[in-house]
Amino acid sequence: MSLPESIIYDLLANNQQIVDLLNDIRGEPTDFPYIFIGQPNDTFTTSDNAPWIRITLIPDDTAVYADDERVMQKYRIQVDFWINRTDLPNLEKLENLIYEALHANGVERYYRNHEPDADIETLEMVQGNFEGFV
Repeated sequence: MSLPESIIYDLLANNQQIVDLLNDIRGEPTDFPYIFIGQPNDTFTTSDNAPWIRITLIPDDTAVYADDERVMQKYRIQVDFWINRTDLPNLEKLENLIYEALHANGVERYYRNHEPDADIETLEMVQGNFEGFV
């Protein structure tokens, strides 16, 4: 069984629409999609590299049981992305593509928010919390 954050990474990194939009917003292609499990290196997190996506696991241990055995386990994932505040018209496009890619694979969003990044004033942080079952 794959780790939930690896499942989400594969769904996003293998979605050509998402990768293309990241590159279009940035204005150039990259050697790899700027999608990370966990926090990228501090030297990476600059407005020059935006947009990028971060995937983190939200602790949870909810499960579905049958005959006293776990048959399905719920997982929760936070998918954040950072985008330059000058690119806000693309915020909704990227947010929708992420939602559609995950929703089509049985992973549903239950929380969303966006606000100016607390550390880099030129960036907007967009947060989506999702849950699914494995």
